[in-house]
Amino acid sequence: MRLLASTDIALRVLMLLGRQDAGRILNVETIATQLGGLSRNHLHKIIQELSGLGLLRAVRGAGGGVSVAKPLHTVRLGWLIRQLEADQPMVDCFREGGGGCVIDPRCRLRGMLQTAREAFYDSLDQHTLADCAKGAWFGALAKRTVDGDENRPRRERARQPT
Repeated sequence: MRLLASTDIALRVLMLLGRQDAGRILNVETIATQLGGLSRNHLHKIIQELSGLGLLRAVRGAGGGVSVAKPLHTVRLGWLIRQLEADQPMVDCFREGGGGCVIDPRCRLRGMLQTAREAFYDSLDQHTLADCAKGAWFGALAKRTVDGDENRPRRERARQPT
């Protein structure tokens, strides 16, 4: 099963924000930079969707940005991905109206794929976003965010003493 690029980005946004100190907000520009130079417009849409799900809190105006609205350990991956991928058919016959199998109207593949998709989601429900956010790579990312390092040119970053 392949996830939408927007779902992948949403997961990474939540993991990044969830690792920040309590109450700390990040602006969209910082998030876009931290996650590899993402499109700000695309990121805005994803942040709006996550806010609509009650997962992010947005602060408008100067000094504004976003922060997590729920602890990562309360967000099950299966639930989240179901929400983000809700309107995406796995194959044509999953589309609204059934799509119609051109080979066999009684095709059993649809049922098999639905079962497999639910098993995929059920497996992910065994994990939370907190499980994903563990690891040393977040420490380096968080330090860059705190130091403002992401705004310095790469050649200047290399010269900074450690």
